Amino acid sequence: MQNKRWSHWAITIILLSFILIGSAYSIANPLFEATDELRHYRFVQHIIQRQSLPIQGSVGCSAQGHHPPLFYSAAALATAWVDSDKDVCFEPQKNPFWAYRYWEIGNDNKNQYLHGQEEAFPWSGYALAAHLTRMVNILIGAAVVWVTWAIGRAIWPSRPYLAVGGAAIVAFNPMFLFMSGAINNDVIAALAGASITLASARLVRDEQGLRASWGVILGVLFGLALLSKFNLAAIIVTIELAILWVALRKNQWRQWVIVNLLLIVFALLIAGWWFLRNQMLYGEPTGFQRLTQLWGARNPADSLGIAIFELPYLWTSLWGRFGYGQIPLPELLYDILWWFTIIAASGILIPLILRQKDEINEYGVYVLLLFVNVALFFAVIFNYLLVSPAGPMGRFFFPALPSAALLLFYGLNRWGSLLVGRGGRQDRKKRINLAITAIVGLCLLIISLIALFGFLAPAYANPPTFTTNDPVPNPVDIQFGPFLKLRGYDVTSSEVHPGEAIDIDLYWEVINQPPGNYLLFVHLIDELEMMVTQRDTHPGLGNFPSSEWAVGDQFVESVRLWIPETAYTPTIAALSVGFYAPIEGYRLAVTDAQGSRIGDAFELENIQIEPPPASNSAALGSSGHNFGDDLMLVDYEYSKRGVFPGDVLTVSLQWRALQDNLPDYQVQLNLLDELGKIVGGRESRPQDGQANTNSWNAGDSITDSHNLHIGKSLPPGQYTVQVAVIDSENGQRVNILAEDGHWIDNKLGLSGIRLLEEP
Repeated sequence: MQNKRWSHWAITIILLSFILIGSAYSIANPLFEATDELRHYRFVQHIIQRQSLPIQGSVGCSAQGHHPPLFYSAAALATAWVDSDKDVCFEPQKNPFWAYRYWEIGNDNKNQYLHGQEEAFPWSGYALAAHLTRMVNILIGAAVVWVTWAIGRAIWPSRPYLAVGGAAIVAFNPMFLFMSGAINNDVIAALAGASITLASARLVRDEQGLRASWGVILGVLFGLALLSKFNLAAIIVTIELAILWVALRKNQWRQWVIVNLLLIVFALLIAGWWFLRNQMLYGEPTGFQRLTQLWGARNPADSLGIAIFELPYLWTSLWGRFGYGQIPLPELLYDILWWFTIIAASGILIPLILRQKDEINEYGVYVLLLFVNVALFFAVIFNYLLVSPAGPMGRFFFPALPSAALLLFYGLNRWGSLLVGRGGRQDRKKRINLAITAIVGLCLLIISLIALFGFLAPAYANPPTFTTNDPVPNPVDIQFGPFLKLRGYDVTSSEVHPGEAIDIDLYWEVINQPPGNYLLFVHLIDELEMMVTQRDTHPGLGNFPSSEWAVGDQFVESVRLWIPETAYTPTIAALSVGFYAPIEGYRLAVTDAQGSRIGDAFELENIQIEPPPASNSAALGSSGHNFGDDLMLVDYEYSKRGVFPGDVLTVSLQWRALQDNLPDYQVQLNLLDELGKIVGGRESRPQDGQANTNSWNAGDSITDSHNLHIGKSLPPGQYTVQVAVIDSENGQRVNILAEDGHWIDNKLGLSGIRLLEEP
């Protein structure tokens, strides 16, 4: 009774915490920023507004019509009374700078859409409908947590801490919290998977074995699972494993036939219509072929390497990659969770290693059942990776998440049992198990809060504000159009190297309400009036567009400007800022404190771009650019940067061989105009064939000079030199590799040159 009371109190606290934190995740996450959330929302609205299920490719917009309708129908019932005031195909204004340097932690244009007062609390219209739909999903997520606990209680009735610990792992998984606070069908898929796992565990424990009622129960649950998400079709393996185990153990083969027949009948009664509809609409029962026609597909024969490469992303997105994956958590958190998983999972093997027969005989089949579920859905995801570019998403594993959580906590419990030993006192065992449960639950709770307040909420937060009384660095009084003034600025450094960044803080004050959205630009322009680098963004790094400004707003815009690794050095470049209208293209006039116009951009200061300390010429960063793991371009230099039509530009490339016995490579140089069109170029072996790559040895450093002829008819302006490496045997360009091995491109743009007018 004490165990039962403690377990019920614990799961009640976990559930309340989950609902509270899940709601906080939902509020911190702006509408439609979660993966495919807008499309899922459209499905719900299609049911409400058009009173029918969407048909793939015929809605007029993407509405996830390939998914079964269980979640969407439930959400439609809960929100049908709300006037969403938007059409099914409504789409918020997109942020064109979304996912800028998406792999980085931070708040730089992490929002796919621009958000405004329409979404502000108190909610109304589509915002109310969307938030209510999210609340439905939070409650479904809470049900998943409860069912996880119920599975643990069904398997280990005398070890309630296992049920509580497993429930805590699910409840405080940051990604599960995030997805529960968004609109999707992955959480209801988790509920369906957990419910079938619970029923299978109880069937195995049922002393009467197979009965007709189990066929009905499992058939209904399987039918509902198929109406939740199609990938749950695979869970029939878990169901059949439980049925077969009981039939073997109790020799109930007649009942095995009856249970399976009832399973099929009730599953077809509940979900059969959906597959019949797909057959009639798309010519096959799943609708998957139509999906691949609309979304594209991979050839499994060619994608095994890609699928393996995507597994780390799959892992991190299981624990926390918010939005479309552009809001990652720190690698340290992923590492902690990785080692936690490895240590916990290894504990599952302890009964086998120590030959604990009582433990194996009593709980082995349940552990096997959970393990099969985990392996099954990993196989489903990996198969999906082979055929779909949208595959590496940890949320696809949610149907097996309760099973994985319980297995992990069981493994931790087995490690705890080693601390006590076989003859340990029961009260000591209880204390250790309670301590493990409390520590793991508390640590995961802390991680979920860190993910929320440290990374998710800041990614979508408005920029910081300042007051008139606050000290402002480099105070100025510069006005941009009739709308705002620059009160001060701060630049982290006036000297920078290629591959480094400059951080710029701009202190703005709004003096008039803009009529729409203006974009901020930051330019770095060198002595030849060529663009070294630039940034364009909606203010607030996408989170505070000018259409949302109010008179009197004072905010700090923090922009990071990265210097290209191919920037030519040494040079001095002017750092300037301004605003422009994105559609019309005009810039806001800039005036000084006396009202005199000083142009359409304000120059902050000059920036000295220096070579890295180890080099006295243009450098490509500390490691250079890796062409196919065979050779590295570590440096380059131009004979001049200002040329006239008919001139010869000498481009000196500094290569370093990474391997012995390289293939026979050629170097291709192209001259591109401002539109990216090739207007000149040449292709030859290094040093015009005098330094063939197949004679290079690993570590060799080779200076390779090429003469690029500038066409006499080319108009003045800015041009770019592009370099590529060509395999002479097959004529293919060699891919440039990032540090982690993924392909970046098969060509590299160097610094620009200026074609001058004839004197």
